[in-house]
Amino acid sequence: MDFINWSLNAIDTIFSTRSLGLGEPNCPAGTFAAGYVMDGWEKWRVVCLAPLFLEDIEDIYLFGTLITGFLLMGLGGALFYRRLVKVISAAQNPTVVGIAVSTQTVVMDCKLENIMEKLAAMQQDLELETSDGH
Repeated sequence: MDFINWSLNAIDTIFSTRSLGLGEPNCPAGTFAAGYVMDGWEKWRVVCLAPLFLEDIEDIYLFGTLITGFLLMGLGGALFYRRLVKVISAAQNPTVVGIAVSTQTVVMDCKLENIMEKLAAMQQDLELETSDGH
């Protein structure tokens, strides 16, 4: 913070103590000539700017952060939209859906067969226990 204040004071000192050369425009105290602009009467006028204060620099950083945030949110939205379009187009493709359904059907059939085998084995065990116990 001290470095920023020192540098702004040094810039202000440089601009306020420089001597005006021949033909240079006069600007009010505390400002410096930044360039020229043509006015409505087609006459060239000098543009005088004041040095930036610390509050002005903070505002510039806040504004830059705000714009960067909006740009990042827009980029994230664009990437999400691309991914969503890809997923929807893949889901609408009947070949992809058919492959997914047939794969799930095969898996379910295997699990169902395993369950049926286990139930048959349990039923045989129960029949053997009941026939031995009576």
